[in-house]
Amino acid sequence: MEHLGIADQLHNWTLSIQLDKKEAAHSIYEKLNKHIVEYDTETLAAYFLIESRYHTIVGNLQESRQSLAKAREYEEIFTELQHYKLFFAEGFIYYYEKQYQDAIATLEKAEKYMSPSMEPAEIGEFHLIKAMVYYFLDITSLSAVHAAKAVENFKTLEPLSFLLARTELVLGMNHLDMSDYETAEKHLLTALSTCKKIKNHSLLASANLNLGVLYITRGLPATAIRYLEDALAGKQKRIELNVLFLLADSYWKTNQAGKAMQAYSEGFQKSLDRDNTKMKWEFAMLHKKYEDRDNFEIVWKEGIEYFRRVNDKYNVRTYSKELAQYYTDKKQYEHATTYYLLALI
Repeated sequence: MEHLGIADQLHNWTLSIQLDKKEAAHSIYEKLNKHIVEYDTETLAAYFLIESRYHTIVGNLQESRQSLAKAREYEEIFTELQHYKLFFAEGFIYYYEKQYQDAIATLEKAEKYMSPSMEPAEIGEFHLIKAMVYYFLDITSLSAVHAAKAVENFKTLEPLSFLLARTELVLGMNHLDMSDYETAEKHLLTALSTCKKIKNHSLLASANLNLGVLYITRGLPATAIRYLEDALAGKQKRIELNVLFLLADSYWKTNQAGKAMQAYSEGFQKSLDRDNTKMKWEFAMLHKKYEDRDNFEIVWKEGIEYFRRVNDKYNVRTYSKELAQYYTDKKQYEHATTYYLLALI
């Protein structure tokens, strides 16, 4: 290989994948792939295991599984570490596919091959991915446990600041869900600081968004606005609709109706353009809550019915509880009971 030996190239490839540096990973992939006919059996086994993870981070999940199948052809010569990498790569695919139960089952297979002699970066990454899977499964306590373990492995590794920031973000989100607001704030601010230092705009926007959520939850919409505006300025399409929704809500709560209508209008139109029915209903219901009270009841009932049809239990509970309180305040107790019961599902 040019400049570096194959072992160093494979190491750098792995590091680029861990740090989500897609362009660097692609460049190394192209160099390595040109020489694939020259590799011995051990090198091919290592190559295909890493290639699977490369294809996963760039969204080529079918190719990722094909790489794993090729790696398995050499399973009889696998080391314990390569068995770990095989199952971790498979769990990584399930994580990207949002098949979280399958991800946990496969990661537990990988865990059987882990050893204290593994690199701290590998151990930390395992716990980070497991923490994120548990987070999406709403198993908050276990997510926090694994995130804390990941922090212990990442915190002394300066080149892995990106992974440390991701982990601090997950820890903050977990403590927010557990209503431990002071701890959540500490971790989210740490994540924010690290993201600024490493200039990772995607994570920076996520940290700002979650700080906005934190301050809204604590009843501080004016404080939330600063972080939400920074999140919106980050121009991250994956979170843009959520940010616009929270900004509109916070502007209305702080009597900034003009800015609220601007954020609402932009968010509602983009939810239509992107065929995002869930967010379309959320924006419509938000508007009726603050601006169009004559149509509040009918739109909220229709919105809750939509969330019931698509089995969005979180939104059914959230909006039913608020509608039930609305009917209670109007002393319409029969209607209130109907929605209080829905809020319990």
